[in-house]
Amino acid sequence: MANFKTHLGTAALTSSLAATALLSAGHVVPITALWLMLLGTIGGLLPDIDSDNSTSMATLFRLFGGLITFSVVGHIYQMVSMLELIIYGTFCYFTIRYNFKATLEKLTVHRGCCHSVAFIMLAGLFVVWLLHLLGYQEVTAWLSGLFIFSGGAVHLLLDEIYSVDLANRRLKMSFGSALKIFSPRNPFLSALQCLLIAALYVHSPPLEKTWQTLSHWSDFRFKPDWLNRKDVVGFFDSLLASTRDSIHHGQ
Repeated sequence: MANFKTHLGTAALTSSLAATALLSAGHVVPITALWLMLLGTIGGLLPDIDSDNSTSMATLFRLFGGLITFSVVGHIYQMVSMLELIIYGTFCYFTIRYNFKATLEKLTVHRGCCHSVAFIMLAGLFVVWLLHLLGYQEVTAWLSGLFIFSGGAVHLLLDEIYSVDLANRRLKMSFGSALKIFSPRNPFLSALQCLLIAALYVHSPPLEKTWQTLSHWSDFRFKPDWLNRKDVVGFFDSLLASTRDSIHHGQ
């Protein structure tokens, strides 16, 4: 399977390109684009959250702890004193960083339920539901969930690609264990995932506004107006002509 650096770099690259495209089309503002890049990168590490003592898991829980603590602090800072804010923030971070991590390690096995399409879909919908609950706009909530899901999908695809030995033209033992809809070895947890997916989707905001936003790309420009075949050919023709004239006059 792909290593930590490959997952991190690929997720960061793909999420950055996708967020830049949305920014160029006018669908998001710069701060939202940065937020989506971060979520896409986190999504790229998410399936390895069930790998005990892995670099991905440690990094994920640091990021989760920081993000959730920041969100909590951002919503209560006007209601409590500074000392209370420090206490609540510290408690929130260490609870997620250590207690929740330890609980997850006991409940999961590597490449089990967390290494599936159902899990990253569940994670994406949870982010949609949570951001909507915190008062974020529908489009921002759905895009955030989409980037979490897309980053996770990139992770699963990378692991499947690395399961194919192109040099010896054979499939490794790990082939098929990465990109799966759900884990057939864990029917109870897989069924629970499906139930949670349905519940979160029902309680998520409507999709219509997000779909309308993503359906309009009239303002998107992949390249500048001056970069077209006619102008480029004309530029090189004029450059060659001036070079020939210079050589002719030099002689």
